[in-house]
Amino acid sequence: MKFISLFLSLIIISILNNIIVLSVTTATTTPVSDITLIVNLNNNNNYPVNGTCGSAQTTCNNINDAINYFNTIAVNVNRSSTQIIYQQLNLLLEDGTYSIGSTINLYQYNITISPLNSGSNKVIINSLNSNNSNNNNNSPIFTVTPFNGIVDTKVQNSYILITGIQFSNLKQSIIKVSTNYSFTDIRFESCIINQYNSNNSMIEINKLFNQDLIQPNNHLKINNSRISNVQTDNNTSLIYAINTIISVSGTTVSNATIVQSIIDISFGENLNVDDSDFSNVNSVFGILDVLNTQVSIDDGNFNNNIASNGASVLTFTSTVIGIYYTGISNCNFKDNSGTDGGVFHGENTDSSFETYSSSIIGCTFSGGSAINGGAIFVNNIPLSIVNSQFGDITATVAGAFIYNSDNHFAMLNVSFTEKSLNSSKTTTTTTTSSGIEEYAIYFSNSTGSIKNATFDDNSFAIFCNISTINIDATSKVSTFTCAQCNMVLGQSQICSVGGSSVSTSTSGTGSSMSVSSSGAQSLTVTSTSSTPQTSTSGTGSGLISSSISSSGSGHTVVTTTTTGISNQLSPSFSILIFILLSLLLTLSF
Repeated sequence: MKFISLFLSLIIISILNNIIVLSVTTATTTPVSDITLIVNLNNNNNYPVNGTCGSAQTTCNNINDAINYFNTIAVNVNRSSTQIIYQQLNLLLEDGTYSIGSTINLYQYNITISPLNSGSNKVIINSLNSNNSNNNNNSPIFTVTPFNGIVDTKVQNSYILITGIQFSNLKQSIIKVSTNYSFTDIRFESCIINQYNSNNSMIEINKLFNQDLIQPNNHLKINNSRISNVQTDNNTSLIYAINTIISVSGTTVSNATIVQSIIDISFGENLNVDDSDFSNVNSVFGILDVLNTQVSIDDGNFNNNIASNGASVLTFTSTVIGIYYTGISNCNFKDNSGTDGGVFHGENTDSSFETYSSSIIGCTFSGGSAINGGAIFVNNIPLSIVNSQFGDITATVAGAFIYNSDNHFAMLNVSFTEKSLNSSKTTTTTTTSSGIEEYAIYFSNSTGSIKNATFDDNSFAIFCNISTINIDATSKVSTFTCAQCNMVLGQSQICSVGGSSVSTSTSGTGSSMSVSSSGAQSLTVTSTSSTPQTSTSGTGSGLISSSISSSGSGHTVVTTTTTGISNQLSPSFSILIFILLSLLLTLSF
């Protein structure tokens, strides 16, 4: 009898547990309506401080009033955890020029800021209100900062979409994010930013946080926007971000002076730039200054950009091996100049050989210059170059087009044209002294292969220093020099360790290439390749895992899963108890 009582008691517990689970689930999914507030500078409506405004009849007089009123009525729509996210706020701005009264904190907000009149280009935000004594050029317009200066020890989400807004004549940051563990999704859609002049970054994310998190905790997207006539100083980048995934699409950037870089990103996992144009950018480290972040650049035009201490377009640095790489495809680079690498500077500072291959596919390089590598400088960054053309680029020390050191490389269907070189120059000796700046490619301490490459008859093709190079018989090579180098052309050993100078010419076509070495990696490139393919796998032992995803026009969502024992019984667990007790009851009789 005692077993029957126990059995019935546990059945009741199981039923009650399921009811609790159902009620909790129902409670956490109760829908809450969006709030829409209208702001009109032309109306001077009367309402109390923090009072009701935002309707068509009683519009808010300014953005700060709208935010203050929302703070009095906002509802937390995330009732299932300690995370707080307020209901969607749609802030609609009537045409006009807005000055923000004081910095607006959008921490835990889910907000969209857009013109009231769809498609209008007359909504302008120009600065913080200079009449407010609390504001100065160091105060951002918007901030995402835990309230009361408390460090965020738990993940809190903020979603910010700014669309169709113009920012003009700014002297302070548009937005500054200062969080440790919270996730912030920032989106600029169809915005215009003109005349930015400040010693602070236009967008700053986690500048004071110097530890790379396992999972990037922010996402910045700039789509279909225009940025022009910007200036910071040599120590400040226009966009500065740590632990942030950045995407730029359909955007133009022009006329930037005295900037450290346009985007400075560290430990960001991914930086994606596609269908975007950059011109007349005068920087220190280049348009993109990247540390320990994968980079993808596609379908872009880069014209007349200059860097004083790096490459004009991309300065890419990695401090570890087997994680980060760069992919550049279908881009045009014209008249870009830098120091080491006129367009692209890639370097891995780890003492081991890098195992991930970066790639340049379907690109055109013309004009410009550098000290080493008129277009490309790579050091311990394995690189494949496919279906690309180089022309009229110079270097003052080594590698008119490419400087390649401590590396594995692969080239397929690549042409080099340099009309300006002196075609009467004799081949060099076995030293690496003056004269090597006129060679299209400089190789040092490298191994690799070249297939179906064409060098103009007026150019000096290859200077090979302490390297091993295999050139297929279809390539057309004009003049090359070996210094302690092994070089094979077709089936013939044309120079070996000890040094030699040979002038030769071959022609033909090819479609695939394979590079192998005794080192840690092998590169394989075919003419149909488009982007580097890399796969990684691994397992973790931590109790918390996170993932970031996005789709369509919705905000990026961070999903956090905690493993371990739940604090409530699940329905499946209750069923298991029922089965075990049934078995126990049967045995007891």
